[in-house]
Amino acid sequence: MCNEPPSWFDFKETGIRKKINWPLFEIWDKTSVRYIDEILVLSHVAERMVRDVYNRPSRVVRTGLDAEKFYDVSGEELRKKHGLENDFLLLQVANLAPVKRQFDSIRALYYLSKNYPNVKLILDGAGPQEELKKLTEQLGVKDRVLFWYSKCDEELAQVYAACDVFIFPPQITWGLAVVEAMASSKAVIVSKGCGAAEIIQDNVNGMLVEFGKPKEIAKKVATLIDDPSLRKKLGENAHEYVKNNLSWKKYAQQMEVVFQNVIRNY
Repeated sequence: MCNEPPSWFDFKETGIRKKINWPLFEIWDKTSVRYIDEILVLSHVAERMVRDVYNRPSRVVRTGLDAEKFYDVSGEELRKKHGLENDFLLLQVANLAPVKRQFDSIRALYYLSKNYPNVKLILDGAGPQEELKKLTEQLGVKDRVLFWYSKCDEELAQVYAACDVFIFPPQITWGLAVVEAMASSKAVIVSKGCGAAEIIQDNVNGMLVEFGKPKEIAKKVATLIDDPSLRKKLGENAHEYVKNNLSWKKYAQQMEVVFQNVIRNY
């Protein structure tokens, strides 16, 4: 199972250590992969990366999810606890890191704040907050951005339930949080560069936006604020998609086929 090929170029070491470590790790990694019978990935984004790095095909098998764990959960208590009963809440769940593009979410909030005074953004994830907080101050939305960190699925399910729209702007090979938000019956807005975007049918079970376009995210959110019935429909369709296509039972069935094929060809 390969979420994505390792990026040996991202070592923090500089100088002689990097010059020695990088080729050694690359040789070890590519040699090991030669002895793998089948490579499994979560998305076609990762499939292309595997082909580029290892010059080998791979098979897309998307992981399962317990959709019921995130379904029919109330977020009202959480809203009351933080005094958010009258706010329209945007949510992004991801570790706080530049690659996860939380700064795009903050900029989208800035554009929305000009016409929607009750919109707030929850950033749920661990990581350094300093640069993101600095950006909220520069854009004048400091009081509209909440930094949370859910430590278990039960807490996270309540956060999903409390939000109105889930946004996910990064380009990564999958995006489990997108699927969890869909299971929670939330309208999701996802970057086209994200692996999870492959399960989104635009304006049917979610919305797609171009990567790196926070103003476009803001326009999509505005549409959902102004059209509650569309927001509800997208959320309902999202839950049904996850329930019918990304269950653990379906994942197990697909994996069994893979195992059988490998054994048969051994």
